[in-house]
Amino acid sequence: MKVTGVGGGHGLAATLRAARRYADEVAAVVTVADDGGSSGRLTRELGIPAPGDIRNCLVALSEDSALARLYQHRFGEGTLSEHPLGNLVIAGLTEMTGDFAAAVQQAGELLGAGGLVHPATTQVVALRARVNGEVVRGQVAVQSAGAPIQAVYLKPANAVAYEGAVRAILEADQVVLGPGSLFTSLIATVIVPGIKEALARTEACKVFVCNSCTQPGETTALTAGGHLEALLAHAGPYAADVVVVQRPVLEPAGVAVDRETLEFCGVRVVEADVASPDGGHDPARLAEVLRSLA
Repeated sequence: MKVTGVGGGHGLAATLRAARRYADEVAAVVTVADDGGSSGRLTRELGIPAPGDIRNCLVALSEDSALARLYQHRFGEGTLSEHPLGNLVIAGLTEMTGDFAAAVQQAGELLGAGGLVHPATTQVVALRARVNGEVVRGQVAVQSAGAPIQAVYLKPANAVAYEGAVRAILEADQVVLGPGSLFTSLIATVIVPGIKEALARTEACKVFVCNSCTQPGETTALTAGGHLEALLAHAGPYAADVVVVQRPVLEPAGVAVDRETLEFCGVRVVEADVASPDGGHDPARLAEVLRSLA
């Protein structure tokens, strides 16, 4: 059983931890559009794709070891302030090898990751959004737009998908999209043209795990149907076969479940209690649902 998770952020990390519980092989296809914090600084200073989401996925695929905790350690002072060590490891390996994807693979090998992590593209990309008819530039700005996001796109629009990421989608038995920041993590990944094409071509069962809570500034008041419609509008009408939504709806910021809209999109709707106490997704609960869909 081969499972490939798609997206970024802490949501995809939860999916990977869930997949490790039932899959024989696990892979991740991860956004590199983050321009905030350490990732943004490394992109601007070194000209490399953003490593932060990739680091989180590598750690999610590893055991809870001292080395994994070291990868997540953030420097507190000086010029390295707020840089996680894992980001610097990936940056250093990129400089040594001259190949970002090879650096990610080596960083995973050093960590003992139980799966492969692939950047969606090895090009430096920037996220753009159309909000109230105006262009918002950058992942951080889009995430805090504070108004309905009409569309997102990448610069350059023709960024080439990393071949390992495409292969991971095409060879999977199950592709899990999300959870995670809808526009700035998941959709930022699937709008890479080659990734979008691979989702259309794969014979895998494609499962969209909808967020359990709305995200202030990005998806405020957006229903589960709104989440799915946004995904399909960007990734294509056949990008998902199944949608998993949180039931019961969490308070106070839970994503409302409008089943009629979801079913109108032509997907199977699965309602399940997969939330963790903090409003994210619990890997063990999510694993049970995803296993039943495998």
